[in-house]
Amino acid sequence: MKSSHFFDIDTILTVDNKVWIIDKNNPNIPIMKISQSDFNLIRSGIYRSQNSKIDLNGKSYYFPKEIIGKLKIKCKNHKSDISNLSFSMQEFLNKEVIENIDYDINLQNIIHLKNTNDDIYFICSKNNKINYETIIKKIEDKLKENGLIIKNYYFISETFFNRNEDDIAYKKVKLLIQHLIGFKTNVDKFIDEPIDKYDEVRFYDDDTVALYSFAMPQTEKNLPPTHRLNRESIPQWISERICVLQICEDGDIVDGVGQKVSDRVFYVIE
Repeated sequence: MKSSHFFDIDTILTVDNKVWIIDKNNPNIPIMKISQSDFNLIRSGIYRSQNSKIDLNGKSYYFPKEIIGKLKIKCKNHKSDISNLSFSMQEFLNKEVIENIDYDINLQNIIHLKNTNDDIYFICSKNNKINYETIIKKIEDKLKENGLIIKNYYFISETFFNRNEDDIAYKKVKLLIQHLIGFKTNVDKFIDEPIDKYDEVRFYDDDTVALYSFAMPQTEKNLPPTHRLNRESIPQWISERICVLQICEDGDIVDGVGQKVSDRVFYVIE
C-alpha cells in the first residue's frame, strides 16, 4: 500500500512571531512587541470597556491597561509621540527579520515516519513562499539529521493578511483529494494531468476547520441534518473568540475570551 502524510507546516514548526508597535518616524525599530493573541484581541475591540483608546494609522484601537501602561513608558524612553505609532508585521513579512526569529521544530509530530517508505509533504498556508524559504531550509537540515526527507511543499496562500479560513481549508482538502484520485484539478474539475496517487493519505493540521472539512465529506451523508457541520450557523462572536484561542497553547486562558483546552475543545465566555 502506497501511503503519504501531509503536514501543515505549523504542526512541525513553532515560530515566536511578534507584532511590532513602531514609531512611524523610525519603522525599523520596535518600541514594543506584542503576541499574536494580544494583537487579535486588541483588533477585535474586546478592550473597549477599559477606555484606553489609541489611534494608529487613522484607526482607533482599544488596549488593555497593562499593555498601554508599558507602551507609554516605552514611548517616553524612545522619545516617541504616542499619537504617531503604528502596528508593523515585520516578523511575518520581512524575510531578513524572519531569519533571526526564534523557532522550535516539533520532531515528536513526525519522527514516527523515520525508516518508512511513506512520502511526506508540507502544506504552507499562513504566508507566502518567499517568507517561508529560509525557515524551510532550517527544517530540512534538522529533518535530514533524523532520516526524514520532504518530498514536496505546497504553498497555498500568497498573503498574510485577510486570509479566509474556509478558503484555505478548501484548498487543503482539494489537494488531498487530488492525491487520492491521482489527477490534478483546474478550478473545481479534474484534468488529464497525473499526480502521485496514494492508497492512503494522512493529514496533520492544527486548524480545526480544515480537519473537519476533510472528515465531513466521508461522514456527513451518514449523519442526521442536525448534526452536520454548518459554519454559517456559528455566531460570529463565538467564531472570533475561537480564532483567538486557536493560536494559544493548550490550557491557556485569555481574559474576556475563554480557555483553550486542546486544538478541538474551546470554552468561550459569553
